[in-house]
Amino acid sequence: MTPEVQNAAIGCLEEGTQKIINLYTYTALLLNACDVAAKGYEARKDNFQLSTTMYIPDSLRLPVEVERKVEVVFHRNDLPGAYRGEAPKKLAEDFIIRMVAVMDDVLEDIYEKTLPLVFPDLSEADITKKVRASWCQDKNEHVNIFNFLVNDAGLKSPKGRRSTLDMVFDRYYEMREIRHAIVHSAGILSEKSKVRLNSLAERLPKDLRTGSLALKPFLADGVVKLTGLEILMLRHWAYTTIMDYLKNSFKESGS
Repeated sequence: MTPEVQNAAIGCLEEGTQKIINLYTYTALLLNACDVAAKGYEARKDNFQLSTTMYIPDSLRLPVEVERKVEVVFHRNDLPGAYRGEAPKKLAEDFIIRMVAVMDDVLEDIYEKTLPLVFPDLSEADITKKVRASWCQDKNEHVNIFNFLVNDAGLKSPKGRRSTLDMVFDRYYEMREIRHAIVHSAGILSEKSKVRLNSLAERLPKDLRTGSLALKPFLADGVVKLTGLEILMLRHWAYTTIMDYLKNSFKESGS
């Protein structure tokens, strides 16, 4: 691997890591707001009610809200539970969706920036076409980005680590399956996703399978169940298992 490829990739990873840190920072502020709100409503003893649409101007209300006077109203007794239950869950789901989007962008940026360094004769149109097909799966069950980085760019697993590049990308494939379930099926894993997750977990050596996201408690019963704790766990996972591992891989893959 050339120094140019190394530097381009490491730069993308460092920028992406900072984006994940920033993403968590504002998610943490929103989680804190939920906690403050829950405690505040618990302390109140009146018959306060909260409408989620009360202060929307009529010009911006939905027809059903105006014509049928439909609105969502929370009674004071219900608000602490909403701020401790569904609201943090939505924040956790949003964090996962955005975090995976950042990591997708990082890997695609690495692909786009290093393709012309490895294959200087590629046209811009060729590069664009390849980047658009970044996540297409090849016969070896890995995506085009992985196969390019390993087979063409010369990316190698760091020395002294039991985890290999195959294992690390498999973990990321797991995260993308989880994101897909959150976005497209209200967190319910399809049978196809369950089979895929089980297959990815079984590709690990038996003594390392606890590292698979497929076996984590928040996926019990085939439903993605997230809380603030999973935000912390998956933030740490993104840094250690994916971003930092890949950064070390590029550092050690010099020719």
